[in-house]
Amino acid sequence: MRCWLKFIPLLPLLASGCVTHKLWTESRLDAWNEPAPQPRLRLFRDAPQNNFLVVYDELAGRNDDLRPRAFFLNPDLSSPAQGSHPHFVNPNSARGLAPVPVFFSAPTNPPEFFCTATNDDGFTIFAVGQPPRSFALPVYDDGWGRIEKMAWTPVAVVADLTIIGGYLGCVWIYSGGPGLGR
Repeated sequence: MRCWLKFIPLLPLLASGCVTHKLWTESRLDAWNEPAPQPRLRLFRDAPQNNFLVVYDELAGRNDDLRPRAFFLNPDLSSPAQGSHPHFVNPNSARGLAPVPVFFSAPTNPPEFFCTATNDDGFTIFAVGQPPRSFALPVYDDGWGRIEKMAWTPVAVVADLTIIGGYLGCVWIYSGGPGLGR
């Protein structure tokens, strides 16, 4: 038997691993959406609901498109957890709501309600007679990566089975399996 055939059983050790496992753990199919580098934060107050409409520009991680996003924020609650997103609404929902001034530092003569934006995609809402409340703009996975992974899983499983079958076939041939006739 040829000398190099002795090393065939070692081929799986040189392979990069399980295709299905890599698909689900090391895949680059996930895309994160985050505030644009200059999110153009706008805030509007909905006094009857005690809410604020937060409007900003978002950078879609899948295709690097900028799009306006808006969501209602109740200042008595915390901002959405990082990794998840709030219930988005139409940015035109601002019609009829009172705009809240947005500053990059606290003004010397503050209005009743105002907001300061920070460089780290956060903002703080100030209201006369209330403690300031800080919030972060959402950063979240768009969710399409999971769907794509589910679609690619059958192909990955077939690749895994092919690798395993090839390995077992090589072992069978190397061991002089039945029917090979020595």
